[in-house]
Amino acid sequence: MTFSFKRSLMAAAVGVSAMTLLAGSGLAQDNSSIVIAQAVDAYSMDPAKHSNFPTANILFQIYDGLVAEGANGEIVPALAESWSNPDELTWRFKLREGVTFHNGEPFNAEAVKLSFERALDPEFKAPYFSRISHIKAVEVVDDYTVDFKTEKPFPTMLLSLYEASFPALIVPPAYAKENDGASIAARPVGTGPYKFVEWLKDERVVLEANPDYWGGKPAIEKVVFRPIAETRTRIAELRSGGADIIVDVPPEDIAALDGGDTKVSTVSSDSLYFLAFDTTRDTPLKDKRVRQAINYAVDVDAIQQALLNGMGTRIALTLPANGFAYDPAWKPYPYDPEKAKQLLAEAGYPDGFEVPFMSRKGRYMKDSEIIEATAGFLARVGIKANIQYLEPGVWGQVSERKGREGITFPGWSGRDPQLVWAPLLITGQYQSYYSNPELDKLLQAGASIINPDERKAIYAKAAEIIKEEAPHLPMIQPPLIYAIDAKLDWTPRSDGIIDLRKAHF
Repeated sequence: MTFSFKRSLMAAAVGVSAMTLLAGSGLAQDNSSIVIAQAVDAYSMDPAKHSNFPTANILFQIYDGLVAEGANGEIVPALAESWSNPDELTWRFKLREGVTFHNGEPFNAEAVKLSFERALDPEFKAPYFSRISHIKAVEVVDDYTVDFKTEKPFPTMLLSLYEASFPALIVPPAYAKENDGASIAARPVGTGPYKFVEWLKDERVVLEANPDYWGGKPAIEKVVFRPIAETRTRIAELRSGGADIIVDVPPEDIAALDGGDTKVSTVSSDSLYFLAFDTTRDTPLKDKRVRQAINYAVDVDAIQQALLNGMGTRIALTLPANGFAYDPAWKPYPYDPEKAKQLLAEAGYPDGFEVPFMSRKGRYMKDSEIIEATAGFLARVGIKANIQYLEPGVWGQVSERKGREGITFPGWSGRDPQLVWAPLLITGQYQSYYSNPELDKLLQAGASIINPDERKAIYAKAAEIIKEEAPHLPMIQPPLIYAIDAKLDWTPRSDGIIDLRKAHF
């Protein structure tokens, strides 16, 4: 795609005439528009109906949460101006006044109540339900004050509203109920800096600046998100002017893209690369010796060096190394293929076995290469991993019916065990394919204790179980690597969300 075609696409997307279309190219040269190329399209425009960051990147331009991330990663006010704890089971939020949704509905306490009640409704089946499930009731105190009631103390409340804010983004009550929620799933309406214009599935999402945004009108007038699965194609689009920000730049391309018309921006991520094992079905993976064997069989350090040029952080358990309660003394399973074979023989599989290996392709940087390298290591100990790459929509459907079989490469993020281990390991949770009553009790206890030292002690015990039971193969906390137009001033975030509120040329 050439530079002028990109700009013409921008103009065409908002339905202008042919003459204006020509002007659109010049307007874009005036730096009033931006194109972001990411690996996949949106799953749903309903913020509570998805669990993936490419969708979140789009919806975070349209919606706001009660809190947001500050310049240094701290939690700062957004739609809530302040908060307090009248008692240990209550979080009270004072809301910002004078804010309206894009369709004219007023933002108030009723909107907050409706937004959370729909996401907390078990029948709604919000994928990130577990991160806000400690909230038992939302009560309107007055038009601009709302109380969240919890069954137990909820120490990660603010972090959950921020990091788990897929279902915590605020929707307009009347519109969210239209057509049983189908309207908002197709044409989103929020309070955010950008208004929805159009969504052409698997082609583009177009947004336009909200002139009445409570945080000030953004500098970029038009935003287009394009799903481009192939890394080489994304890079070509950046170089030709067809994109201004591209995601998941391979480490080996950094030097070539960091100079001239483009530059590279890298940040340490909160994301996690790991394998998850389905222990809910009657397969070899039910035996912890098999899961331990897989941990011994894969040379993660070699994968990290070969495919990520050594970038990122090797993790010992499925938790960011910069996350709360992560202990640097934890050690991953060492690479020991002979030990892996021994454990497989003890479990009754001396000749190995076949197992599905499910993932998406192009969702994460180097994901398919990592998956294929992992399958190669497994083959050396007799495990034949049958790789299945699912389209994002199919992956979502499979996930909703608890259909992730065998080994998966799902990806996750979160800076607290409550945001990672709880949804991934507590019995019956949407993302969990594992069950251990002792671990359940520990994780539930850690989620309801305020004292940080006591929480760390609980999670240390949980870590011992997780290490021994090996429900996952922890791999790497990868970097986030973006290549962008050299003229663009934009700062990436460690959580992987692309926030354009302060972006400008």
